[in-house]
Amino acid sequence: MIIAIVIFELIACFCLTVLIGIGNEGSGLFIAPLEVWFGCAVLQLSIHYLPRGPYIRYGLLSAVMLMLLAGVTLQGEPIVPYLHQALLITGVAALPQFWWERLSQQTKGRSFVLGLIVFLSLPLGFAAWVFGNIPIVKIKAWLVSRGDSYCILLSEGHFRFSGPYHKASNDWSLNGCNMFRSRGSGGSGDCCQWDFHALLLTRNNELFNWSYNYQHFEKVSEQTRRMMDLDNLTCR
Repeated sequence: MIIAIVIFELIACFCLTVLIGIGNEGSGLFIAPLEVWFGCAVLQLSIHYLPRGPYIRYGLLSAVMLMLLAGVTLQGEPIVPYLHQALLITGVAALPQFWWERLSQQTKGRSFVLGLIVFLSLPLGFAAWVFGNIPIVKIKAWLVSRGDSYCILLSEGHFRFSGPYHKASNDWSLNGCNMFRSRGSGGSGDCCQWDFHALLLTRNNELFNWSYNYQHFEKVSEQTRRMMDLDNLTCR
């Protein structure tokens, strides 16, 4: 059953990769679903098929914990694109299976529950990233502002045009699904730069762009501000 679910996850992630690749030419974003699948497949098969000795059990748990920690705390250019998000999703996806396989008793419905847990693991991991993006962005914003007051601006996502931008109404608006713009309408690709996922504006008029690939706010140059008409942004 586990192998069948892993194959199904591969098909789903490959289809998502194709769709992302079509809409984000020149971006490394298309590889992210396959990164998630590969990590999940390795962990799911290892948790299920490796011997249940204490060293292996604690080794797998340590690996999952390190993936979660790296996915939340690391920043800067990763080895492969969007590695931070892939590590977070994979780590969260592996935890329910790990605890069920290690703690549950051999009962009649155990295999069915295990299959259901593994089947729902990827949606669970994605949901964890969507909501986990909120504290990650808040912490990185506080660090880059260096104590200065700031606001986070989100684009209304008009196709082929930058902005207009509005102040994030609440923390919920910083979730991963809402705070995202695709290539040409978001800045994930190399083809064109029409928009940003989010901007951080400080009281001293410093402007930063949120990068998912680097998982932190990057300074927006004065030239880019002029070219994209970002000089008149305010926190009002």
